[in-house]
Amino acid sequence: MDWNEEHVYTVSDITFYIESLFEGDPNLTDVTVAGEVIDCRTRNNHLFFSLKDDYASIGCVMFGGAHMQSQLESGQMVQVVGDVRVYAPRGQYRLLCKKLKLLSGRGAMFLKLKETYEKLNRMGVFSRPKKKLPKFPSLIGVITSRDSAAFQDIMRTISERFPFAKLILYHTGVQGESAKEEILRALSDANLHELDVVIIARGGGAKEDLWLFNDEDVVMSVYELRHPVITGVGHQIDTVLVDLVADVAAHTPTAAAQYAVPDIRDVMSNLRQSLEFCFANVLRTWNGVEEHCKELLLKMKSGVFDSLEDFRKLSQQRLEEMKSAVDEKIDSLNRRMELLGAKLNLLDPISELKRGYAVVEKDGVRVTSKSQLSKKDVIVIRFHDGSARVIVDEDRGSDERAGEDR
Repeated sequence: MDWNEEHVYTVSDITFYIESLFEGDPNLTDVTVAGEVIDCRTRNNHLFFSLKDDYASIGCVMFGGAHMQSQLESGQMVQVVGDVRVYAPRGQYRLLCKKLKLLSGRGAMFLKLKETYEKLNRMGVFSRPKKKLPKFPSLIGVITSRDSAAFQDIMRTISERFPFAKLILYHTGVQGESAKEEILRALSDANLHELDVVIIARGGGAKEDLWLFNDEDVVMSVYELRHPVITGVGHQIDTVLVDLVADVAAHTPTAAAQYAVPDIRDVMSNLRQSLEFCFANVLRTWNGVEEHCKELLLKMKSGVFDSLEDFRKLSQQRLEEMKSAVDEKIDSLNRRMELLGAKLNLLDPISELKRGYAVVEKDGVRVTSKSQLSKKDVIVIRFHDGSARVIVDEDRGSDERAGEDR
């Protein structure tokens, strides 16, 4: 259709154009649709009803299908094959059904499961990052029935693997009309307590028995738990929606308990290996340090010996320098002593005596003048090799003067 803003179209023009789009779309031909039946009625031997899910509904018609009225009721789940077409008189689209099949309870459950999964998936419930499980939990919450084999398996497994952990049971029914309210209450109670991890468990059973764990409200309550969650619902081949929001999904209750706690035997073995590894590292480090110390000691010894030898050589050099300086000083002193000796010799009276001079003393007093002597005085004449006592016999002063006159 060539659209023109100046052209005014009729309702039929628009409707027939939309009808051509529906008829030309292969995705709207021979489509299979499943849903819940509502507003089922017959008119002119034709069967009219609607199919709905949580978000939408579509009108359906099955021409000549009035004979199915007795089989089809509102609330039933059906699967139909047909073409989506436009009903021009009312401007509505509807599904012209060619085939119709009643779904069993299992089929209806599967359809509901698919709808719930798609809804929660669009909300991002299944894509949230997983919480990390604690390595050594001390307080574990268990949501299950107190009378169930699942609880017995969990208690036995944890007691054998890690008896230090304490269990808190949040009793709940796991099937029946009241099970949903009980498990929602148990989940709410567990969320109030300071737990290290929560185990949600149920033993195996038929698909219908596990359906509680696909319920949207239950899944959201598990999603909103602030603790790490481990699920152990059913057997190995069973998968429920709570598994997808759990942080760890185990195949059985026993496996859930194994995920929750470490095996004390493995812990002790790992501890022993760690200690052995640490001891080996310490021993290796000690040996390395010992070798390094030996090398340092040898270097220190070599350094000390070198230093001592250098010190010895330096000391010898200094001693020789000091000896030389002392010798020079002694030589200088000797020369000075000789000079002083020579000077002293000049002043030494003995040397004068050796040359023939004598010293005259009277009464211990040196006589320096003849006038100090009188006849009969006893005087001592000292020579260089001794002394002599003499008596003044005469005065020779007149003789000496007479000699001088001659």
